[in-house]
Amino acid sequence: MARKTQLSKTLINSYRVALYRVTGPDATFVMKVKKVSGPLADLMTRYGADSALFITAENPFGKKTPSSDNLRALKALQTELKSMGLRLWNGQGEDPSGGTWKAETSFLALGLSLEDSKALGEKYKQNAIVWADADAVPQLILLR
Repeated sequence: MARKTQLSKTLINSYRVALYRVTGPDATFVMKVKKVSGPLADLMTRYGADSALFITAENPFGKKTPSSDNLRALKALQTELKSMGLRLWNGQGEDPSGGTWKAETSFLALGLSLEDSKALGEKYKQNAIVWADADAVPQLILLR
Protein backbone atom coordinates (compact mmCIF):
# COMPACT_ATOMS: atom_id res chain seq x y z
CA MET A 1 0.00 0.00 0.00
CA ALA A 2 1.34 3.42 -0.93
CA ARG A 3 2.39 5.71 1.88
CA LYS A 4 0.28 8.85 2.26
CA THR A 5 2.25 12.03 1.73
CA GLN A 6 2.03 15.47 3.30
CA LEU A 7 3.29 17.06 0.09
CA SER A 8 1.02 18.86 -2.35
CA LYS A 9 0.45 17.46 -5.84
CA THR A 10 1.96 20.66 -7.23
CA LEU A 11 5.17 20.22 -5.24
CA ILE A 12 5.43 16.54 -6.14
CA ASN A 13 4.98 17.42 -9.81
CA SER A 14 7.73 20.05 -9.49
CA TYR A 15 10.10 17.34 -8.25
CA ARG A 16 8.99 14.97 -11.04
CA VAL A 17 9.68 17.44 -13.86
CA ALA A 18 12.89 18.89 -12.39
CA LEU A 19 16.20 18.47 -14.15
CA TYR A 20 18.81 16.71 -12.06
CA ARG A 21 22.13 17.93 -13.46
CA VAL A 22 25.38 16.07 -12.69
CA THR A 23 28.79 17.66 -13.31
CA GLY A 24 32.31 16.44 -12.81
CA PRO A 25 35.58 15.83 -14.60
CA ASP A 26 34.46 12.44 -15.94
CA ALA A 27 30.68 12.94 -16.22
CA THR A 28 28.31 15.72 -17.18
CA PHE A 29 24.68 14.87 -17.85
CA VAL A 30 21.06 15.56 -16.89
CA MET A 31 18.72 13.00 -15.36
CA LYS A 32 14.94 13.04 -15.37
CA VAL A 33 12.64 11.07 -13.09
CA LYS A 34 11.36 7.82 -14.65
CA LYS A 35 13.59 8.20 -17.72
CA VAL A 36 16.43 5.75 -18.18
CA SER A 37 19.76 7.57 -18.00
CA GLY A 38 22.42 6.11 -20.26
CA PRO A 39 25.14 8.33 -18.78
CA LEU A 40 24.14 7.24 -15.25
CA ALA A 41 24.22 3.59 -16.33
CA ASP A 42 27.69 4.14 -17.80
CA LEU A 43 28.91 5.79 -14.61
CA MET A 44 27.49 3.01 -12.45
CA THR A 45 29.11 0.37 -14.66
CA ARG A 46 32.44 2.19 -14.68
CA TYR A 47 32.56 2.30 -10.87
CA GLY A 48 30.88 -1.04 -10.16
CA ALA A 49 27.86 0.50 -8.42
CA ASP A 50 24.33 -0.91 -8.35
CA SER A 51 22.58 2.24 -7.12
CA ALA A 52 22.75 6.02 -7.22
CA LEU A 53 21.43 8.76 -4.96
CA PHE A 54 20.82 12.39 -5.95
CA ILE A 55 20.39 14.51 -2.84
CA THR A 56 20.58 18.05 -1.50
CA ALA A 57 20.63 19.49 1.98
CA GLU A 58 19.31 22.91 0.91
CA ASN A 59 15.97 24.34 1.95
CA PRO A 60 14.89 21.75 4.55
CA PHE A 61 11.27 20.63 4.17
CA GLY A 62 10.99 22.86 1.09
CA LYS A 63 11.26 26.11 3.04
CA LYS A 64 13.51 28.82 1.60
CA THR A 65 16.49 29.00 3.92
CA PRO A 66 19.28 31.59 4.26
CA SER A 67 22.25 30.77 2.04
CA SER A 68 24.61 30.54 5.03
CA ASP A 69 22.43 27.80 6.58
CA ASN A 70 22.18 25.98 3.25
CA LEU A 71 25.94 26.11 2.80
CA ARG A 72 26.54 24.71 6.28
CA ALA A 73 24.09 21.85 5.65
CA LEU A 74 25.64 21.09 2.23
CA LYS A 75 29.13 20.92 3.72
CA ALA A 76 27.87 18.53 6.42
CA LEU A 77 26.19 16.33 3.81
CA GLN A 78 29.27 16.29 1.59
CA THR A 79 31.48 15.39 4.56
CA GLU A 80 29.13 12.58 5.56
CA LEU A 81 28.95 11.15 2.03
CA LYS A 82 32.74 11.25 1.70
CA SER A 83 33.19 9.60 5.12
CA MET A 84 31.05 6.71 3.83
CA GLY A 85 33.58 6.17 1.05
CA LEU A 86 31.07 6.92 -1.70
CA ARG A 87 32.00 8.27 -5.13
CA LEU A 88 30.56 11.78 -5.48
CA TRP A 89 29.75 14.22 -8.24
CA ASN A 90 28.40 17.74 -7.93
CA GLY A 91 24.85 18.34 -9.00
CA GLN A 92 22.00 20.80 -9.22
CA GLY A 93 18.29 20.23 -9.05
CA GLU A 94 16.73 22.72 -11.46
CA ASP A 95 13.24 23.91 -12.29
CA PRO A 96 13.09 23.62 -16.10
CA SER A 97 10.64 26.53 -16.30
CA GLY A 98 12.97 28.87 -14.40
CA GLY A 99 10.24 29.31 -11.76
CA THR A 100 10.52 30.75 -8.28
CA TRP A 101 13.10 28.25 -6.97
CA LYS A 102 16.73 28.74 -7.85
CA ALA A 103 18.75 25.63 -8.64
CA GLU A 104 19.68 23.69 -5.52
CA THR A 105 23.23 22.49 -5.07
CA SER A 106 23.18 18.72 -4.78
CA PHE A 107 25.33 15.60 -4.97
CA LEU A 108 25.20 12.35 -6.88
CA ALA A 109 26.55 9.47 -4.81
CA LEU A 110 27.02 5.93 -6.06
CA GLY A 111 26.49 2.75 -4.07
CA LEU A 112 24.05 3.66 -1.28
CA SER A 113 21.06 1.41 -0.61
CA LEU A 114 17.54 2.77 -0.83
CA GLU A 115 17.04 2.48 2.93
CA ASP A 116 20.30 4.28 3.70
CA SER A 117 19.46 6.91 1.07
CA LYS A 118 16.06 7.52 2.66
CA ALA A 119 17.65 7.82 6.10
CA LEU A 120 20.11 10.39 4.79
CA GLY A 121 17.32 12.39 3.14
CA GLU A 122 15.34 12.33 6.38
CA LYS A 123 18.41 13.36 8.40
CA TYR A 124 18.86 16.43 6.19
CA LYS A 125 15.11 17.18 6.37
CA GLN A 126 14.35 16.72 2.70
CA ASN A 127 10.88 16.18 1.26
CA ALA A 128 12.23 13.74 -1.30
CA ILE A 129 15.32 12.22 -2.85
CA VAL A 130 16.02 10.81 -6.29
CA TRP A 131 17.33 7.25 -6.30
CA ALA A 132 18.10 4.69 -8.99
CA ASP A 133 18.93 1.03 -8.79
CA ALA A 134 20.92 -0.94 -11.36
CA ASP A 135 18.39 -0.12 -14.12
CA ALA A 136 19.59 3.54 -14.03
CA VAL A 137 16.03 4.88 -14.00
CA PRO A 138 15.90 7.74 -11.46
CA GLN A 139 12.88 7.45 -9.16
CA LEU A 140 11.37 10.16 -6.99
CA ILE A 141 11.28 8.85 -3.42
CA LEU A 142 8.96 10.87 -1.20
CA LEU A 143 10.05 11.13 2.43
CA ARG A 144 7.14 13.09 3.92
